[in-house]
Amino acid sequence: MTKKNQSEVFVVRSFVSRRDIIKGMAAGSAGLALMGTPTHAQSKTNINMVCWQGYDDAFKAGSFLEDNNLEINPTYIGSNDEILTKITAGGRGSIDIVTPYMGYVPLMVAADMLEPIDEASVPNLASVLPVFRNDPNILVDGKLYAAPFTWGAAPMLYDPAFFGDAVPKSWRDLEKPELEGKFGFSDDPIGNITIAAIVATDAAVATELTEAQLKQAIDYLILLKGKARLVATSWGELADAMARGEIVATFSGWETMKKFAGDKGKVVEFIYPEEGTFAWLDNVCIVKDAPNLDADLKMANHVLSTESQLLVGEEMLQGIVSQTAIDALNPEAAALYPYADMDAFGASATFFPFPPLEDRDGLMSIARWNEEYERFKSA
Repeated sequence: MTKKNQSEVFVVRSFVSRRDIIKGMAAGSAGLALMGTPTHAQSKTNINMVCWQGYDDAFKAGSFLEDNNLEINPTYIGSNDEILTKITAGGRGSIDIVTPYMGYVPLMVAADMLEPIDEASVPNLASVLPVFRNDPNILVDGKLYAAPFTWGAAPMLYDPAFFGDAVPKSWRDLEKPELEGKFGFSDDPIGNITIAAIVATDAAVATELTEAQLKQAIDYLILLKGKARLVATSWGELADAMARGEIVATFSGWETMKKFAGDKGKVVEFIYPEEGTFAWLDNVCIVKDAPNLDADLKMANHVLSTESQLLVGEEMLQGIVSQTAIDALNPEAAALYPYADMDAFGASATFFPFPPLEDRDGLMSIARWNEEYERFKSA
């Protein structure tokens, strides 16, 4: 893949951000200017980080920054493709750390944007569960290019008071007459198409679709849209609809929605349907020619420490990757994710690669996905 091909990803629509619910996601302007002057002592090493708002908090756990005389200078993003834009727009040589979802890592490696991770300098990788540590998206040509630190998936949320003992097991349960007008889904282009491809096509990989398979997936989404009560603009809106009793199930979702609904007095549960679903994994990556490589590796190691992982799991309410930290989670946070049986999770939720950047070998590019998704939006 050439760098010219790589630039095409800048305009794609990525998975709808789950972080905006936690922190009230601001646009990139909410962050400090990338090369802004640090507000603290000039003697500190300034780490330029391009990340989701709130992710910088994970590096602030404990006294790590003070002990190492470091200061974080964050620039916040609203989508993964902004990371690529900032690196190519003069960021190489000035940006230290970025936090992409795993599907972007092979693309960034192909465009020579990332440094490989010196695993000997990140000993806390030893505590990372194999399902994350061995994800093929972050291992390129046998080298590790990302330190995974938080994750989630797309389960079906359901209202146990409505279903009783007849707990849904399949995405196709949403097609049943008794659920017409009683379920919803979020406006998540790639996520929705991926699950629809799992359910309604014979694609071997749900993000690698022929023209016919992409059409089948969109046709299935249109079918569901005709039966659904709402297409929410965010995961928070979808959780609120469940809390109000407006809907009793979701097409796609996020484990943390269980907590959001619970905070409003509504008990909801989730399952990973029998057909499967997609999972996402966010990572710490070091940009090529990073100005503070040694400090960046220390940062990657710290975000996998127990104190940092507990902040991610208990305050940010996101999935964590360290077994040591999982063992120390409070019961409420531990109940949000299937930590007790991660092997089963790995069998139910797949870390799919990003859709192709251009049409190849009969497979449709992300641009074609977006075009077809507009057909769903207008239906």
